[in-house]
Amino acid sequence: MTLLRAAMAIKGEEIHCAVWPGWWTMERHLGAKRAKAGARECDIEPAIREYAIENQTFVVSSSWYLPPEEIPSELAEEMRYNLAVGGSCIVNPAGLFVREPVFEEETIVWADIDLEDRQLAKAYLDGVGHYARFDLLSLDIREEAWTPAGPKPAALAGAGRRLAELAERYEADVRKLEALVERLLAKGEGREST
Repeated sequence: MTLLRAAMAIKGEEIHCAVWPGWWTMERHLGAKRAKAGARECDIEPAIREYAIENQTFVVSSSWYLPPEEIPSELAEEMRYNLAVGGSCIVNPAGLFVREPVFEEETIVWADIDLEDRQLAKAYLDGVGHYARFDLLSLDIREEAWTPAGPKPAALAGAGRRLAELAERYEADVRKLEALVERLLAKGEGREST
């Protein structure tokens, strides 16, 4: 989720919590999963480490562990790949393990971290600093609630405040912006013909 990761970096995320179904080994394609606990060949590992490096953040990764004897018989076929072998770990902003992955046991994974480590990581790669190229790229982040079909009604209540902020920033007439929004909303609801 590249854009979501970028949004979290822009917002200054310091600690990212990730949840996974447990580590596995990939051989050829998804249909060929075969668990090798601790084999360190799972695609989750580079994903966790890459997130930490790219966002200069700590990643606390929780991975499911389900002992084989606790798998319900009706799920035995689905679980034949042993997806729940564990792998919980903690990675620092340089992508190095602060706490190595734990396999084949139920446990709480923890570590002492120093948030100043983020500054050191940013000294050699700052994804939202001088490498970001804001002159070429931008990311529009919606702060209000949204659905696949558009804003939630509660989000529209705060639209007036946002319009006033935009009008002030761009020296625009807030009444014209409000009228434009009303026309767009009416068009979206099919009340206005083009």
